[in-house]
Amino acid sequence: MRRKIVLGVLAGIILICFLVIIVVVSTYDYNKFKPMITGIAKKYTGRKLTIAGDIKVKISLSPTLELNQVSFQNAPWSADPEMIRANHIEVQLALIPLIKGNINVKRLTLLNPDFMMEINKSGKTNLEFNLPAQKKVGAAPVKKDEKETALFDFKEIFIKDGKLTVKNHQKKTTHVLTIDQGRQKSAELMGEADIELKGSFNDIPFKVSGKIGSWAGMTDPDVSYPVDLMAKIAQMDIAIIGKIQDPLAAKGIDVRFSAKGDDLAKIENITQEPLPIKGPFHISSHLIAAKTEKIQMSDMLIEMGNSKLNGSVTLDRSGKKPRISGDLVSETLDLRPMLINREKKAADSKEKTTKPERKSDKLFQNTPLKLDGLHLFNAAVDLQIKHMLLPKLAFDNIVTKVRLQDGDLTVNPLTAFIGGGKLVNSLNVQAKENMAFVDVNVDIKQMNLGEMLKKLEITQALEGIFDLDIKLKGQGKSVAGLMAGLNGDVVASLGEGKIPTGYLSLVSADISATLMRIINPFGKKMDSAQINCAVCDFNIKNGMAKSNIIIFDDPHKTLLSKGEINLKTEKLDFHIETKPKEGIGTQDTAKFSVSLSKITKPFKLGGTLANPSLEIDIVDSGTTIGAALLGPVGWTYLLVSGSSGKGNPCRKALEIEGKDKAGTTSKTGQGKEMTSGPEEKKQGVGDKILNIFK
Repeated sequence: MRRKIVLGVLAGIILICFLVIIVVVSTYDYNKFKPMITGIAKKYTGRKLTIAGDIKVKISLSPTLELNQVSFQNAPWSADPEMIRANHIEVQLALIPLIKGNINVKRLTLLNPDFMMEINKSGKTNLEFNLPAQKKVGAAPVKKDEKETALFDFKEIFIKDGKLTVKNHQKKTTHVLTIDQGRQKSAELMGEADIELKGSFNDIPFKVSGKIGSWAGMTDPDVSYPVDLMAKIAQMDIAIIGKIQDPLAAKGIDVRFSAKGDDLAKIENITQEPLPIKGPFHISSHLIAAKTEKIQMSDMLIEMGNSKLNGSVTLDRSGKKPRISGDLVSETLDLRPMLINREKKAADSKEKTTKPERKSDKLFQNTPLKLDGLHLFNAAVDLQIKHMLLPKLAFDNIVTKVRLQDGDLTVNPLTAFIGGGKLVNSLNVQAKENMAFVDVNVDIKQMNLGEMLKKLEITQALEGIFDLDIKLKGQGKSVAGLMAGLNGDVVASLGEGKIPTGYLSLVSADISATLMRIINPFGKKMDSAQINCAVCDFNIKNGMAKSNIIIFDDPHKTLLSKGEINLKTEKLDFHIETKPKEGIGTQDTAKFSVSLSKITKPFKLGGTLANPSLEIDIVDSGTTIGAALLGPVGWTYLLVSGSSGKGNPCRKALEIEGKDKAGTTSKTGQGKEMTSGPEEKKQGVGDKILNIFK
């Protein structure tokens, strides 16, 4: 009996002590700890932590700490005084781990948190704190078979009515992420957690669900952090699955991701920029980054609109310069939406300009070339494109190698088919300081213009077989500088076909009217001009482009021209004359009452490339170009061969001109023969152009 009384008294004492502890703890003024808490924050961050509300503690087997009206000071350079604000914070702790010195948060509750992240104009973020220097202390070795315990972990996090604002003062952009409700919950401490988020990004609703690793896994590089997330934003579905070895250091990344939707235009609120491509899209890849210095994207798929791109890309930043390497294959690459929208955007910006833009008197601008980009990184990319579509060109079966090494860009070779014909191209651009050295070669054989335009769904009546041979070299600090010192050859020819008369609108009204009278002397209604052939050959030396032969022949007449373009001053000096063919001056003239005197007179094309002028050439009206170029006999032969509208006067002229220049010989006093004649031209009209017609 006495034993029971003693035990009862002891139990009562313990209960009274426990109640006293509860009363003392519950009634204690924890606001006395504010100076200590704010002092610690100031010591380790250099910024002020303010707790305007009361600090309360709820005593239980899972004690809960409550903080009210909490704010944390922003960086001193920011216009916003507070970096973090929260109306109410609750931290529920596990009691036993707390006694052992570990902080295991069973539940963290944040009500109305508001977080501000900023990047100033110099690139510094408000996440950079003035941390005190700390002495390095060697960590105690972990015994074998002993599991290292994290200092703290979260079992559940609950956020309601949260907000994250990201301001980039360099780019002058602001992004706002709001969380209506968010929850991360794991079945046990240190375990994987289910996550659910619902909110909006730049006023665009989103939902995120899936599984992620524990908080300890995020902070411990020895613990792999799994990720398996699904998100939906702006009617775009995003999926990420894989693992990250060290999330905070962005190392050991091995994840697969995909993003797809029914229209790219619906995510413009995210990019805050209008997108040039509309319609459905799908992007996916396997991202591997063992270290931050090297990022690999394999099994890559990009589908946007009509375009599709597959392959792999690697970014290696371990050297002095970043290096991009890749192997890309495309079934169809349609760049028309991007390029057309860019032109439209540029045109719209000009219309909005308050001051009228003064028409430039130069076509080639003297604006310094932007060459810095060629020195930012090195690259080695192999590219294969089955179909590539540009606003005015369509290519098939493109194969090329692109190399960039220390400012030296090489595209060699580039082979493709265009309009059924073959294209062989090479390009080399060397950027040395602020000077560009350019070497370009283009060879197009048997391009069918009509066939190419059909692929672009262009209904213009442009027809004919086109050949082009370009070999150019130049150097300069601007486009004008490059053209002023240009050297090389340009040879172009067009076989029998049609040219839309609408192209005449590209020049001034008076020139357009004159050309229309030449092309259509009888004023017939016509949308396109029928041609038999056209050819030109330019030899360029130190910016002076000279042509001794330009021919345009149609069923009614032959147009012959020669002259030069000073690419430095952009001045034009061409003499043009036309010769009606047999029968043109009889029935047609009587029927339409039109005189051919105006178009049979020689013309002079002068002015500049930006402001050309076309007028009757009074000075040289007595001597025909054909006679001056080909000689009286050759010119007569040319007119006879083309007078009926049949045959190919372009080829005839080239044959005659080539023979006269290359075949005239004379004997020296020693009896040796030597070639004489006009200035010698490297593989000029006699050989190069003639080969086109063979």
